[in-house]
Amino acid sequence: MAKTRWGILGCSDFARRRAIPAMLEAPSVELLAIASRADDKAERFRAAFHLPRAYDQYEKLLLDPDIQALYIPLPNSMHAEWTVKAAEAGKHSLCEKPFTCTAEEAERAALAASRRGVHTAEAFMWRFHAQHEKVREIIDSGAIGPIRLIRLGFNFVITNKDSNIRLVPELGGGCLLDLGCYIVSAARFYFDAEPRLVYARAEFDPVHKVDTKVCALFEFPGGHAIMDCSFDLPPRRQLEIHGEKGTITFAQPWQPEPEAVIYVDDKPQMFPRQNHYATMFEHFSRCFSAGEAPRYAAVDAVRQMQVIDAIRRSIITGQPQLLEPGGSGLC
Repeated sequence: MAKTRWGILGCSDFARRRAIPAMLEAPSVELLAIASRADDKAERFRAAFHLPRAYDQYEKLLLDPDIQALYIPLPNSMHAEWTVKAAEAGKHSLCEKPFTCTAEEAERAALAASRRGVHTAEAFMWRFHAQHEKVREIIDSGAIGPIRLIRLGFNFVITNKDSNIRLVPELGGGCLLDLGCYIVSAARFYFDAEPRLVYARAEFDPVHKVDTKVCALFEFPGGHAIMDCSFDLPPRRQLEIHGEKGTITFAQPWQPEPEAVIYVDDKPQMFPRQNHYATMFEHFSRCFSAGEAPRYAAVDAVRQMQVIDAIRRSIITGQPQLLEPGGSGLC
């Protein structure tokens, strides 16, 4: 089996807990190297996971001729810069969500990849779980009728606010980018369309100056989605899909552990344990190795950020925001 040779830019705790173990589990991934700017952190990660190489600068990893693809779990504010640099170095890339902080940055990253003939994409692992693939099958079969309403929520409480990167505006903090991105992507995924209009309101932390609660209404061609995300409400993960003939709800839409459960008109369906991070890395690795476009490519990431930008505009203006059909020229 052909493998794609990967490197990782950054030694985040998320990479340690989730991404690296998943990459090592994926059959088509060959994880060769990791880079960090923080002291000997890359070397510690290399030793812990028995990786062949460690670099003390991101640029050194970009220059490694053996690396074909990069996984980028850096702070949000650094995603656009290093996705562009990865493309300019001739590397494919899979960037942690959110793909960038603005739609303009997303277009710049997508264009850089297109010019160099490489692929880049946003790392939404939830789309690769069997529960979501099954629900799409149910919807496509017509079992619950046309979708008319989707309710989505993602909340948890940040307790130690002074040391949490999610509350640092310079690093792309705020609940919209951190949690709302899941909700926006799921609404788009299940309506299989882009919203025509969004209306949003938000609350901001008076000290850290980032959004800590966002509520929004989306108008899609076939119906509506209602969302909320927050850093100061009790933990909640909600995804309800209401069709004309039935309803599907998820017990845990984003991180189903140890197993997933969906309810189709209150009748449960169980799914066995699955490492959907490993499934995601396997998909992209196979695509990169074969020179094929991944299932969710740069165009999807650009459109995602266009919706998030429209939410921001609505928050600032207090008015509904229209989105242009078809998105950017890339689409």
